[in-house]
Amino acid sequence: MLFFKNHFGMVVSLIIALVLALCCATTALIYEHLDLSVESIIRSWGTAFLSIMLTTIILPVKIWGDLLAGALKLKPRSLPFGLVSNIVPTLIYNTVAALVLVGVNVGFDAPFYWNAVAHSYIITFVVAYVISLGAEALAIKVAQKSCLPVPHGSAAE
Repeated sequence: MLFFKNHFGMVVSLIIALVLALCCATTALIYEHLDLSVESIIRSWGTAFLSIMLTTIILPVKIWGDLLAGALKLKPRSLPFGLVSNIVPTLIYNTVAALVLVGVNVGFDAPFYWNAVAHSYIITFVVAYVISLGAEALAIKVAQKSCLPVPHGSAAE
């Protein structure tokens, strides 16, 4: 919930969740050779988006990523800092999305549930991690243009 202290954080989170959800859903459908219809993409995208957004609301994953990068003594707003700080959120978002998407597509009680999760996990993580770097930059630019500046000392800070 700390990430939603203001509209800026909420806009950034929404855009990243939308992009990563589409990325994870489409990558999983293609990699698993599942039906790539508009209906399956929308169903998987919606499921992944809901999973990622709820995770963002409940867990301060971006803060955890920034703490990891800080613990490694990386300079904030540098490329190494961004690369390391995105590992934690992407790892958590991808894990939650993979668990839920596989459950929705093959059933949570399917005997091969964990094998199905493991089968597509690495490829979806790599794709999501690469996409997350661009998605974060895009989300920050959109939020900077669309959100009013927060007055110093206000409750929204």
